[in-house]
Order: sequence, then C-alpha cells, then structure tokens
Amino acid sequence: MSETLRFEAFSSMVEPEFWSGLAHHKLHSARLDTARAVVRGEFSGGRRHAVRGSSTEPTQRLAVPARLRVNQGAWEAVQGNTQQQTGAVGVNGYLHNTNTIEEFKKRDKGELLRDAGAEILEAIRSGRATQTPELLWPFLLLSFADLKKYHFYHWFAFPAVTADPPDMATEPPAPLSSFVSRSSDLEHLLTTFAGTSVCAQGAFVARYYPSNAGNPWRVGPLSEWSEIYGCGKTENGGIALLGFVDPSSHSTRPGWPLRNLLTWLRHCHPEATNVNILCFRDTALLAGGPVDGATLVQQCESIVLRVSVTSVASLTSECQVSGWERNEKQKLVPRIVNLSSTMDPVRLAESALDLNLQLMRWRLAPSIDLAKIAGTRALLVGAGTLGAYTARVLLAWGMRKITFVDNGRVSFSNPARQPLYDFEDSLDGGKPKAEAAASSMRKIFPNIDSQGIQMTIPMPGHSISASEMDSTRATVARLDELVASHDVIFLLTDSRESRWLPTLLGTLHRKIVICVALGFDSYVAMRHGVYAHDDDFGPMGAPKAADSSEAVRLGCYFCNDVVAPTDSLSDRTLDQQCTVTRPGLAPIASGTAVELLTTILQHPQGGHAPPAAPGANDSAGEFGDPEHQIRGYLIGFRQHAIVGQASSLCTACSPSVINAYRQHGFDFLLRAFNNTLVSEDAPHCAAEDGADAPADYSYLETLTGLAALHRQTDTMLETIEWSESDDDFEAI
Repeated sequence: MSETLRFEAFSSMVEPEFWSGLAHHKLHSARLDTARAVVRGEFSGGRRHAVRGSSTEPTQRLAVPARLRVNQGAWEAVQGNTQQQTGAVGVNGYLHNTNTIEEFKKRDKGELLRDAGAEILEAIRSGRATQTPELLWPFLLLSFADLKKYHFYHWFAFPAVTADPPDMATEPPAPLSSFVSRSSDLEHLLTTFAGTSVCAQGAFVARYYPSNAGNPWRVGPLSEWSEIYGCGKTENGGIALLGFVDPSSHSTRPGWPLRNLLTWLRHCHPEATNVNILCFRDTALLAGGPVDGATLVQQCESIVLRVSVTSVASLTSECQVSGWERNEKQKLVPRIVNLSSTMDPVRLAESALDLNLQLMRWRLAPSIDLAKIAGTRALLVGAGTLGAYTARVLLAWGMRKITFVDNGRVSFSNPARQPLYDFEDSLDGGKPKAEAAASSMRKIFPNIDSQGIQMTIPMPGHSISASEMDSTRATVARLDELVASHDVIFLLTDSRESRWLPTLLGTLHRKIVICVALGFDSYVAMRHGVYAHDDDFGPMGAPKAADSSEAVRLGCYFCNDVVAPTDSLSDRTLDQQCTVTRPGLAPIASGTAVELLTTILQHPQGGHAPPAAPGANDSAGEFGDPEHQIRGYLIGFRQHAIVGQASSLCTACSPSVINAYRQHGFDFLLRAFNNTLVSEDAPHCAAEDGADAPADYSYLETLTGLAALHRQTDTMLETIEWSESDDDFEAI
C-alpha cells in the first residue's frame, strides 16, 4: 500500500570555534559588506546510539537528529579543501551576515529560499549536479554578529525543492541486512565504498547481483547512471538502486538530502518512475577496521525504499522550496548563541585543550583524574632540547604551572632542535633560555603560568670562591624554595653533577623526581624513589638502619654509581661540550618521561607506587603501574624496563647525605662543592684516616662510605694470590 514519502529534516550542529571565525570574518574581511560568503559544512550517515539500561533492562538504540555539522574548518571555503570525517559528505553553505539586528529580522526569508531553489534546479539542468552531487544540498545561514556582547543571532535553512503531488513509498522500508542475500554482501559493499570516493560525493548508483557471491556489487557516481542503472529493470539477476548518504537515523524516514536527489532524478531521468533507494547510513563503519559479515548484520543501519517518483509534468509548481530550520518546539524562529563568557580567544583555546583531554574519558580512560594532572606544578631543571619537548608534552596534558631553570642563552644552533625557540631568540647574543622558554609557552597557551629562572646550579667538584659565597648561598636557597613549591622535578640538564643538588633537594622534600638522560642513540627516563616519611631519613647525623623501609625504596640517578659526581665539564672537546645525539631521540625520551609522570599521578600510591611486576596483568593505576627506569635504544628500536633499589651509599639520596644537609645546611654543600672534609660529619671516616680526606676520594665518597668500600676492595685485591703458572690450571 502506497503512502506519502516523509523525510527527516536536518538540524544544525555548530561548534563554538565557528563563531570565532565569523567574528574574524566580520572584523577583517566582510566589514560592512553583506554579500553572501561561502562556508563549508558536512553530514554523515545517521546511526542510533546504544543506551544501556539497568541489569534487568535490555540495551536500547535511540535515534538522534540528522545533523549538519559546521565547525572551524567552515571558513576554508574552497570546495573539497576541508578536512572531513571519513565517510562524511562536504557541502557548501551560503552565509548572509547582516550589519544590524533590524536587517536580520526584515530579511525576506522566502526570497532566500526561492533563490537557493532556483540555483539547485539550474545545477540539475546544466548537468553540474550530476558531476558534483553536493550542489544538490547547499545550506543557508542568515546571521547577525553582535561583537560587543558576543551574541550571534542566526537561522539555518536547508533548501529542498518539494514535489506536489508528493513522491510515494510503495513498500515498507526494508533493512539493508535483510535486502541482501548473504551477510558477506554487506562486507563487500563496505569494501567497495572504502575503495572509491563515491560515498564522499553523497550520491551514487549501484547494481546488486544476489547470484554473484564473489562480486555482488557494482557502485559508481551519478555520471555512470546509464552504465550501472540502465533502465532499472532486473538484468542478469541484478537489482538497480539509486543511493545517497542518509543522515537520518529514523527507522522509516529517509533524510532530507533525498528530496533534492529525487528532484534530480525526475528532471534528468524521467523514465525512472519506480526506483529502489539505498539510504546508506553506515559511514561510521568505513572509518573502522574490517568487520565480519555477522557483526555487520547486527550493526547495519541502512535501509532500502521503493519509491514512486512524481513526474515533472504532474507537478503543480516546478519550484516549491522549503527548508528553514525549526527549533525544539517545531516553531520557525531564529536562534541566538551567547558566547560572552567563552568567546575570548584565550578562553576558547583553554576550552579546546580541555576538550581533547575530556574526550579520553568518554571511552578510553573513564577514570582518569584530569584535574590532578592539571593541578600538578612542574619544575624543569634544564631548558634545552629535553626541556623544550618535555614542556610541550606537559602542556598537551593540560598542566598549567611550568617553571624553567637554566643558565644558558639561546644560540643559533638551538631553534632547529628545541621547539620553544625561534631565530629571533638567538640574536644579539641570545635571550636567556629559561625566560625565552617561559615566554614561548605563554604565546602557545596564554593561560599557562610559566616562569623562567636564570640560574647556575652549584655542582660538586666546581669550587666556590670567597667572592661567590653570598650569591651561591642565595642560589641554593632559591632552588630549595623552587623545589619545595613544585610537585614534580624534571632533571633535564647536560651533565651529571648539575643533577646532584636538585636530586638531593627533591629527596629531602619528598617530591616526584623524573630524570632524563641521552646518549647518541639511547636514553633513560627514570623516577627517583620517594621516602614515605621525614623520619625515614633516620636520626640526624646517623645513617639509616639497613633493615628499615629505606631498603625497598627505588634508587635515584646516582644510586648505581660507585664514584661521586665531580667536574665533567672542564677540558672537553667541542663534541663533548655539546649533547651529540640523534635528533629524533629527545622527543621520544621527553614524551616517555611525561607519560611516566602521568602514570604515577594516576596511580593511587602516587610517587610510592611499586614498579610493574613481571608478568602481572592487573594494576591499581588507570595507566598501569609506573616503571622505575625505561631505557630505550634506537638501534633495533628496543626498550627495556629496569628496577633498581636505593643504595645506602648513594652520594645524592642516602640518609647520610640528607641528614648532613639537614644538620649543616649550606656548610655541608660548600664542602661537597669544594671537596673538603670535616671529621664530625663523617666520624666513621675520621676513625680510620684522621681529619683529612684521602687524596683519591671526594668528600661525598668519604661521607657516604664509598671511600671505605673502595679501600676494602683494594685491600681484598692485595691479599689475593694471583698465579701465572700454567701448572695451576685445572684441565677440563
């Protein structure tokens, strides 16, 4: 039984960034010119959304409105030059932006629709619509932008040339999954669409051969009507269809684009009076990987209609046009968008950054605590290649507080390797790196709290003269203050000894410390162990007991060293003065370090989280258990996770070092910098050697017991009787 063919109307979906583009267009391009401008929009196949019920209720699939999306790419108005979602159909829109609200209200809406309908008919008659089907589906946007208040008055229209008498549906709609003979035929159809551009054009002709299991579909553009559709009759078992990308998700109603496609059909092919219409809605499946036929049967949303097309001769009027958008109450009224609180570009940038992160919570990481990441305060010791890349990844994660510490200036070799600097930064001797890095971060994201501290970090083995005493004391106090006021410390400097004092202070204040170091084609990104409590350092002036919780703490960057850090910067050749490394290594290492941090932050134990156990599949953290050390190698593109415990003889994080600093403060540091020994700081050494440090050992080695360990080793080696006689070898 035939019934009037009814259509699901379009509804507009506009991203906030589009209005920012409209404001820019009005201010810088259109000004007082009210001539229409071309913008771009897109639509894709409609799909119902699954809504999960309670444990006793089944999952429901609810229809959503047929959307035409307009986003910030709308202003790239060259046809086909915008980035579209896979399977989406791009269309032109015509913007009519008025200068006053009165002009907006008085504009003849009927005239705008009639003019658009006349253009559609002209494109059909001229054959342009056959070659470029998107000309069948233009949209109109009448607007007024109140840029003082950031109020945007607008009204969308989707012009459709209507038929009177109407086209008729002669049979109930059939799901495509039941129309085809085999489930594998659905899979073949998707494969056919994926290999051509006809789906992106929005309309196509197809012929289905149920008897041909190996190649059941032939699909082509409208221009191949004669070759594929022919007279439309069954030919060699084939069934001819006219198809389009259907944005509707209604079970029986096709989407709005079919109106103008049928207008094209009645004018260009009047002989086709009864046609099969393929309403293709499964464009979302084109973006995914291969799907088997059985799954497609369950997921397929497309339908097939049988339509009786009204002939041109039967029409009471050739150009009846409708299409102004209705609101939620189905009334024909314009709309207003109030973006006064969000239209500031800085706030838009912040919203856009947060959106990218919030999308993770939809499906991929629903329990992620983004506020914890955003609220983490990061101190980057080193603003070179590692510092620049680390800062960018931290910003991508939404961190709002990033402080740089560095003593260098931007050189001409830096901008190519360090993404926070440009050529201008290297002129006139170069800008201070830390300040230039912070300034660059504010340009990238104005809402970030980023500061640059120009500072030379005192280091073991680099003696402090009497004239430098006051400035060094102030530097230490400032660095201690910075470490205490931040949550995570990144050690990203070029030398071992420059990492020593930040490691000590990070340990003292029980901060998360992430250390990154580069070789020529290898890197290490590691976290330092964190003391659980202040009293875990042990009594002041005494080493920690070996059987305490210190024994299970993870090691720091210096824990595996058997020598103390000392001057490694003097008497170095040019290649030793620079970090010579493969250019792609720094972003890999920096990204790994930041992801290690986010894994720590998303673990309930934070910096005290244990490393991943070998073979373990469960974890309390959203991103798993954070590793201790990640060592990567570009040769062979290998990566290893390593775990190392803290050393009681460590020159940077052991209780003896921490307590010496707590007891003597700057005086202790001065002895480390100048390598001088005071016996009361190391009574275990004084009992053996008197008041002076042995010439072969540094102050830190003597303090921690490394010097004693070396002497014990030397003594043992001296007592070993080495034999050089062949007679002493045992025959095997």
